[in-house]
Amino acid sequence: HPKNNQTCLAYLSVESKLLSELFYHKEKYVSWFVDNNVLGDTQLSIGTPLDPIFMIIPYLVKNIAKYSPLAQVLVDEKYPSAILLEDLVSESELSRVADVKPSLDKIVKFNKEKTLNWLSGKVNKVASTMRKSGISPGYNSTLSDEEFTKYACGIVSDYISSSLSEDLQDKVGVKLCVNDDGERPAKRPKLSSTQDHDSCKPAKNSVPKGKEKAPKMTKAQKQLASVNTKGMKSMSSFFKKVEPK
Repeated sequence: HPKNNQTCLAYLSVESKLLSELFYHKEKYVSWFVDNNVLGDTQLSIGTPLDPIFMIIPYLVKNIAKYSPLAQVLVDEKYPSAILLEDLVSESELSRVADVKPSLDKIVKFNKEKTLNWLSGKVNKVASTMRKSGISPGYNSTLSDEEFTKYACGIVSDYISSSLSEDLQDKVGVKLCVNDDGERPAKRPKLSSTQDHDSCKPAKNSVPKGKEKAPKMTKAQKQLASVNTKGMKSMSSFFKKVEPK
């Protein structure tokens, strides 16, 4: 994965020049309706399109010192299929994140300034799409442009390294909330124009885990709880077990 170099699943089609990140969803008690059939105990596979440039950037960064053929840059003993990424991008697309020498072999060298310009464009596009489509994270439907940019930057940062994410934040003028280990929380925090780096800390008035307040009882529940049940038979005593004949 371009963010942390961990193994991830992806679907790649050279013919259609399509790369999708695969996610699997499976719950214990779930059935799916497929046409006129009901399928139980089935795992749902979800594929989301991913720009292959995101997958290529980490390889370019590793080879930052010199110009090299893209096919050579993408050589990976652990993930040999990475070489297939070469067929998904053109020279013009590579030129958005790298310096490219005219050649049939796609001779490239990483360019950080170009990459940050390209990434900031992605952030602006995501923020603009969310704003126009009325998509709002959480329950806040009145986000400012800065908050939309911040949320969009978080989405793009899910596909780049932490160091590149920091440079991107400086580029677009936002600051993402991170944990002590340098990683952003799994759940995106509620955004605010006054939110700062320490906003990930629990609120002082939050209820500690394991000490949740008991839910308030209704009037009927209170009356039922006050009934003296001493001497009453339990409901189960009215039923007898039927022995098989």
